[in-house]
Amino acid sequence: MEPQETKFTFVYNEIKQCILDGQILPGNSLLSSRMYCEKYHVSRYTINHVFDALREEGLIEIQPRLAPVVVSGKDTPDSLNTAADILKQKETILQVYQTFALILPPLLVFALQGCDVEIMPHYKQAAKVLRMGRFAGGWRPPSNLGYDILRIGGNPLFGELYSAFGLYNKLTFFLEDCPYFKNHFLQKPVPANSVIIDILKGRDPSVMHRQLSVMYQELTDSIESTLKNLSDTMPECPVQTGVQFAWNPMRGQDYYYSKIVDDLNLKIGLGEYSIGMYLPYEKQLAGQYGVSLSTVRKALSELEQRGFVKTLNGRGTVVIEPDDTKIHQLALNSGYVEKALRYLHALQLMALLIRPAALAAALRFTGDELDELADRFTSPGSAYLADMFEAILKHTTLEPLYVILSETGHLLEWGHHFAYYPSKRHTLSHLNKQVIWAFRQLCGGNADAFADGIADCYRYTLVCMKKHMIEKYKFYNAANIRIPEKY
Repeated sequence: MEPQETKFTFVYNEIKQCILDGQILPGNSLLSSRMYCEKYHVSRYTINHVFDALREEGLIEIQPRLAPVVVSGKDTPDSLNTAADILKQKETILQVYQTFALILPPLLVFALQGCDVEIMPHYKQAAKVLRMGRFAGGWRPPSNLGYDILRIGGNPLFGELYSAFGLYNKLTFFLEDCPYFKNHFLQKPVPANSVIIDILKGRDPSVMHRQLSVMYQELTDSIESTLKNLSDTMPECPVQTGVQFAWNPMRGQDYYYSKIVDDLNLKIGLGEYSIGMYLPYEKQLAGQYGVSLSTVRKALSELEQRGFVKTLNGRGTVVIEPDDTKIHQLALNSGYVEKALRYLHALQLMALLIRPAALAAALRFTGDELDELADRFTSPGSAYLADMFEAILKHTTLEPLYVILSETGHLLEWGHHFAYYPSKRHTLSHLNKQVIWAFRQLCGGNADAFADGIADCYRYTLVCMKKHMIEKYKFYNAANIRIPEKY
């Protein structure tokens, strides 16, 4: 398994980067320790340790019972926002904008349904900045408004994605330190940023989606033009540093044993380990995953608590029919309920992400690949959606989009057993028929219908799993999970 990044390291690096990139200006406060604990899924001890390290570097000042205040920022010697440093990362930066131009419109439109943008914490500040036309230096309130919308109106994963966007987009440089960008994006007759409030207050989801798509595409085109101009004007264009986009929604919770549980859960759900089959011995699993025997035993204990396997003394661990009694007991465990809700949120996110990803991938399939998929779709009892997802992922050329899809797919591994175990064969049969229909659209050259069909598969899974968890396991919090519409 890949080495785990320590909780301290990733929180420290992200908060420090926000300060150095100018996302939080000197004189402004950081979030409270409680809010950072919720955001990063870490203890207050870890957050306080991060604050102490930032104070020692002279980046923040700490007063008793108050949130830390930034005292130094992007003008420090190790600032990342110079033209040369931007060019070192130009490929990653451009792909970040291209990716979020695809995914932010559906996420924002979904989050705004049934949500009043005017009551958001940063609405008044954002409206004032945009009305006065002082976007440069005042871009933070509109950016914070976007985070408000996704965090409050959507689901926690939306806000986490938006935060990741802020870590990689280098918006401070473009809006405050780059005259070319300001001249070509902000000085248009009707700058896109000046109408963003009107778009967000719209009532027609399809119109909002179209307008936001145009706005983010204009932004992406301007970023691409700016990066080209910087390359042309620099005497020697710096070599790419290979900075890679990263988003890990399980950071702080991605324990080795949890990864093993999710992987085995996936293999059980997809039939690789069917009912009555024994899992590999503990030593084999330890070697396979590169962990200790105690870690393997903890993972198997978790699976047994879920009612998916049973350990027999001297014989091994066998896959069994899910034990509903144990599931009902787990429903009383707050940590388990939290995982169930995160699974539903991941399904909700995937239903919105997969359409633009499938649409972009559709034209890249070869005839041989389509023939191979057709062969796979003749295997009874298989989960065709898993094969189609892997095929789409293979043809996802934007690295940030690939990472986001992959990580969302990992979150869905938690619930594969629920979705596909034998008593739910009707659900699987219906889902497979939907995948076959979408596949035929792909073979016929109808990329839009193909993308819509795959998105419908995840909507259907979300509908079924939401109903199943509420009615059978009394997870009443699931009632608040909305089903994404088509835009």
